[in-house]
Amino acid sequence: MELGRMSGVCYADMPHRMLSMLLEIVQQGAAVGGVLRDHHGQWIIRVNKRLGLCPVFNAELWETLDGLTILHIRIWDKVSIRTDSAKIIQAIQEAFSRSSNSALIRRIQQLLSIMVQWEMIHTPREENIEVDRIAKLAFNRDEGLQLFTEKPVTY
Repeated sequence: MELGRMSGVCYADMPHRMLSMLLEIVQQGAAVGGVLRDHHGQWIIRVNKRLGLCPVFNAELWETLDGLTILHIRIWDKVSIRTDSAKIIQAIQEAFSRSSNSALIRRIQQLLSIMVQWEMIHTPREENIEVDRIAKLAFNRDEGLQLFTEKPVTY
């Protein structure tokens, strides 16, 4: 388990079935997006969600929780979470050493606790261009979680 590592992920170094989840926030109202990839870096699922008006921090927590819930339902037990939010990494890391007042953080902590292996990595926003585009697509839809299992030709 590694929290807050500042470098990127080498997919080849990940154990079999390890997934990398990219998280991004677009601050036009609140919309989030993510991409779940396999241990080779190959695209598996695209996720976006339009949340409406809410604090950016809460939107990022919801996206983290949604991604982990998808992994849990599919019985994937290894994850590398890449986010451009150092605050999210810090809040989740702190929840393991002391109790959090946030129900979202406590639920994220529960899901991470049942993972065989997980890590959270800070990724600069500039390296999440694909996820930024996915998040922006949520503004063309109603509020709620959207899952896509086919990779789009264009955004």
